[in-house]
Amino acid sequence: MSLLHISNLDIGFHLKGRSVTVVDGIELELARGERATIIGESGCGKSLIAMALLGILPSNATVRGSIYFGSQLLTELDKTALRRIRATRIGYVPQSAATCLNPVFRFETQAREVLHAGNGLATTPASVSKILARVGLVPAVARMYPHQLSEGMKGRALVGLGTCRQPELLVADEPTKGLDNDAKADLVALLRNLAGNGTRSLFLITHDLDVARALPGKLAVMYAGHFVEIAPSHTILEETPLHPYTKGLLRSHPSNGLHPMPGRAPEALHRPTGCRFVNRCARADAGCMRQPPSFRQIAADHWVRCHHV
Repeated sequence: MSLLHISNLDIGFHLKGRSVTVVDGIELELARGERATIIGESGCGKSLIAMALLGILPSNATVRGSIYFGSQLLTELDKTALRRIRATRIGYVPQSAATCLNPVFRFETQAREVLHAGNGLATTPASVSKILARVGLVPAVARMYPHQLSEGMKGRALVGLGTCRQPELLVADEPTKGLDNDAKADLVALLRNLAGNGTRSLFLITHDLDVARALPGKLAVMYAGHFVEIAPSHTILEETPLHPYTKGLLRSHPSNGLHPMPGRAPEALHRPTGCRFVNRCARADAGCMRQPPSFRQIAADHWVRCHHV
C-alpha cells in the first residue's frame, strides 16, 4: 500500500457568489521512503495540493476526490482528527522562513508547543537541543528570537520543527524560497538526509529546478491547475521531457540559456476549452483548441497530457 494516494482531486473556491475550480484531476502516489516533487510556475496551484493534504485550506474552499494517507481517508476526517495526524504522523515545513516563526517567542517556546501538540507531555531543554542538533544548529539557538537568526538558520529551524515528532511524511512547501544560494544548498542537503532516503517520505513543492534536481524522485510538472507530465525526475530533467510546457520550463533555466516562454498561464476563470497551454505552444493546432488532451501513460512510469505525444 502507498503511504500517500491522491485520486481525482479537485480544489475550488466560492468567490463572489460563484464556484471556481482552481485545481483539478490530480492523481499522485507516493511510496514509503520515497520523494515526490511538484514543480511549476507561481500560481499554478501546487501549494493548494499541499494545503488540501494537510487540511489547512481556507473556509471558502471545496475539495472533491480522495487523499489517502495509508489506510486513512484524509478528505473525510474532521478537523480534530486531521490535527492529530499533523501532530504526530505528517510534518510540515511552510514556505517563507522569514515570516513563519513567531517573532515574539524564542525558538525553545515554539519547539515546546510543537512537541506538546504531538505527545501531550512536558518537554525539556534536552529535547529542544536534540531538535536543533538534528538540523545542525547549536543549543544556544534555543534562547534566540527569530530576528536573531539568519535566513538559513530560520529555514533549518522550520525543518527541525517539521521533523521533531519523527513523522512518516514530510510536506515541504517552497522550503528554499528567499534563501541565498549557500543557504539553499545547505537546506537541500538537510532535506536529502532527513527525508526520501528509504525511511521518511518527502512531498516537496517548488518552482526551483535546481532544488528538484538535487532531491530526485518522482516529479510532477504542473500547469494552470493540473499535471501535464509525471515521470522520474531524471527522465524529465536529464533525458526525455515530452510536454511542450516542460521543455519550455527547462529552456527558461539560466543553465540552458535563459529563454523565457512567451505569454502567461490562463487564470482559473478564463481557461480555454481545449489544451490550457494552447496560447503558448508552438505546436498547437485547431484540435488543441477544441479538445482537452487526456493524461496518458506512455511508459511504465511516464504520463503526459498532450495531443502531439
